[in-house]
Amino acid sequence: MPPILPAPQIPSSSPQPKIAVIGAGVSGLTTAWYLERLLPSAQVEVFESARQIGGVIQTTHADPFLVELGADNFATLVPDALRMVDEMGVRDEFIGPKLDHRIAQVVRDGKVLPIPNGFSLMQPTRLSSVLSSPILSPAGRLRLLAEFCVKQRVSDEDESVESFAVRRLGRECFDRLVEPIVGGIFTARAETLSMQAAMPQFVAMEREYGGLIRGAIAKRNSQSRAERSARQARGARYDQFLAPKQGMSWWLNRIAKSLRNSIQIDRRVESLFKNAENLWTLNTRSTSDSSERTQSQLGYHAVCLALPSPRSALLLKPSHPRLASLLERIPYASSAVAVLAIKRSEIRPKAFCFGVVVPKLENRDCLAISLASEKYEGRCPKDLVLVRVFMGGAIRPELMDKSDDELLGLARKEVKELLGASSLPRSQSLVRWNEAMPQYLVGHPQLLVSIRQTIQDDPSLRLVGNAFDGVGIPQCIRLARQSAEHFASLFKDK
Repeated sequence: MPPILPAPQIPSSSPQPKIAVIGAGVSGLTTAWYLERLLPSAQVEVFESARQIGGVIQTTHADPFLVELGADNFATLVPDALRMVDEMGVRDEFIGPKLDHRIAQVVRDGKVLPIPNGFSLMQPTRLSSVLSSPILSPAGRLRLLAEFCVKQRVSDEDESVESFAVRRLGRECFDRLVEPIVGGIFTARAETLSMQAAMPQFVAMEREYGGLIRGAIAKRNSQSRAERSARQARGARYDQFLAPKQGMSWWLNRIAKSLRNSIQIDRRVESLFKNAENLWTLNTRSTSDSSERTQSQLGYHAVCLALPSPRSALLLKPSHPRLASLLERIPYASSAVAVLAIKRSEIRPKAFCFGVVVPKLENRDCLAISLASEKYEGRCPKDLVLVRVFMGGAIRPELMDKSDDELLGLARKEVKELLGASSLPRSQSLVRWNEAMPQYLVGHPQLLVSIRQTIQDDPSLRLVGNAFDGVGIPQCIRLARQSAEHFASLFKDK
């Protein structure tokens, strides 16, 4: 097991920096964690407006259930999260997915069908499997096969996921396979989702090999882990995921407890500005106590914002108006997750899987259904299945106007019709994530260039979170580590 990340020494001539991290989700916590190791003499203070850490990553333990309300695992293909787990020395506390039912399924005409073996996100790596799948019509299969002959795109301009997939794979493959997989991952509309931001690997594949099938053929003899996984995938590469045995919140709490300074929870940053000495001042107030006066937190050499972009924009507007206006251009979508504990005996045998994605053209009330207890051990008793039903997002935003009871009713209806469970759930709950999922619109990479060019004018400021380089946990951790490395370099060089 790799050693804990070493804490480099700071020259005695360097200042003792005081750094504020605003936000205690996974990005803020990992920024603080790396900062303390790269700048061991620094005073790192974390502020969180909620009464608990974690942001949209929350685990509840209601015996006998372990329920993830947000992300329930992370991918290891992008190595940054796994690297941090190893540096923390807690690898033994993580588990991989179960072996049984390790497939994803998609809805076709109201029925649940397996995603073809070897169809990874949008790349067909096993043509025989894809071309024999009942998900596509004979005409749709022929059009997919014709991808081999589709000319390579010359332009380097960004395009939507829909544009890319339809151009290369055809309309039916997009509608029936690509769109529901993408919608389930990003809760985004494929017609506006940036291809370069969301799936740059396929843009690069077209550029290098001329197409997706050509790329699969070129890599067929490769023995790399990633390419073996792609050839075996059914929508998602399940062999490349890990989850904490005790839930995602256990991991984030472990990070938080290792920090030298306690996190100031229930402490909302109302404003921030620089004083005449070029130090940051934060004005904070208790989120729960409306009678409390604003408190000033003084003298920070640097600030890292680990917040949704609209919130960061609001704080930065007085001091960095140009940067704030750029951040305001990143929209967010809201979603709801219904968690149902249903009888295992009532689920149709062919419906058992890790998850079901739902094409938009099916006109259903859910984006996806995850059979959480089929993925990981220890989530519920053996005679039950813990199901998570995802609703809303940019695809069905109007559903968020419904009450909790109405959304739970829709979730039960979807589970009954798609999985077969007809009895009332043994347990049910609902969580809303309002304005929590950033939307990578076409042109997002170019917007990021402008944001980074603007932020270079102030080395004492950094932005982290899922609005920038990827919505996944590993991408968030990578950006957090890079931001900590930036601050370490900034203060060590003085």
